[in-house]
Amino acid sequence: MPELEKVRLRCWTEVTPVCTSFPVCGGCDWQTLEYSQQLHWKREIIREQFSRVGKIKVDNFEIVPSPKEVNYRLKMEFVCYQGKKGLSLGLYRRNSKFPVSCQDCVLGLRDFEKTRAVIEDILRKTSLRPYSRANGKGELKHLILRGNGSQVMAILVTKGERLPDEDHIVYNVKKRLSEVSTLVHLMNSNDRVVMRGVSRTLFGEGILEEELSAKRFEVPPVAFFQNNLEVTELIVEHIVNEMGQSVGNSLLDLYSGIGTFSITIGNQMKRVTSVEANPVSVKALRANANLNGMFGIDLVMSDVMDYLKSNERKFSTVILDPPRAGVGEDIRLLEKVKPSRIFYVSCDPATLARDVAKLMEAGFEISSIKAFDMFPQTWHVETVCLLERR
Repeated sequence: MPELEKVRLRCWTEVTPVCTSFPVCGGCDWQTLEYSQQLHWKREIIREQFSRVGKIKVDNFEIVPSPKEVNYRLKMEFVCYQGKKGLSLGLYRRNSKFPVSCQDCVLGLRDFEKTRAVIEDILRKTSLRPYSRANGKGELKHLILRGNGSQVMAILVTKGERLPDEDHIVYNVKKRLSEVSTLVHLMNSNDRVVMRGVSRTLFGEGILEEELSAKRFEVPPVAFFQNNLEVTELIVEHIVNEMGQSVGNSLLDLYSGIGTFSITIGNQMKRVTSVEANPVSVKALRANANLNGMFGIDLVMSDVMDYLKSNERKFSTVILDPPRAGVGEDIRLLEKVKPSRIFYVSCDPATLARDVAKLMEAGFEISSIKAFDMFPQTWHVETVCLLERR
């Protein structure tokens, strides 16, 4: 957590938290901070990180509030542990890897708490055991819920291929949870990453349908999709507005995922190339492009930096939405594609400031910065920085 947040938030105005698990649960940081102050301090965090990390002064920028302050998350990850009543599904304690019961989480969609509680009850009547990282025993690691407001995808994550009492689980989830449109078994031997591994569909289609900016998306179990749909739509709208006269030219979409920007913005461009390393996401992007009648997108399955090193094509506009770690030193490779403008979408102000400083050294200047509150009740914030060639 940024030092500015730790020190200055002593001045906040306290409000009553809406979740009884706060502050023990680590899912929220700022439930006792009035929402307008949350926005103020997120803006200060961005300003402070740009000053400290990038040596860049940014003052005059807006932060866009989330239309929903609670019940906005499209995905929740619950950890499986041995509780007082048996197998339990909860969240991690603050600043630890020890689980805590959380029966009224306000971040996830409204259907999530009922779904979590019913599946927990179903699993307690099976021979499934919580997986222990300490001794490697047990099977069930997590329950992941993904939703779109009307349907829920439930994902059971196990250490190995075995899912004891599978028929019992499938029968009772179908019987007791009409909200669950599909149930998936994810086999993940990696203890460091939750959303990884081979999946198989136990019932339903094995995908979740979303609609973003009048485009349809099919989201596979382990693919990345932004967690706040309404704010993501505001980001797309902002980028389209900022493009202005560049609409109709060529777009290079880096870290493209399942096509959030390629598909919502790409139909306004003459040429679109999407670069993504994850094969599951590339497959979903291809399906989503076809679903929306966008057959001209050039899909490249590659590490982004490997692509930039070998690419010889030029693009007028680049959009990049990298993981939290950002890009690093190799961001200078963007110079090879000779873009007129770069939209950098980031969930980490520190790595954004670092990378923007490198781009400024390479001949770009900041045209605009706009922050979006993708994650209310937490100190996390999404930022879109537009850089243009000097």
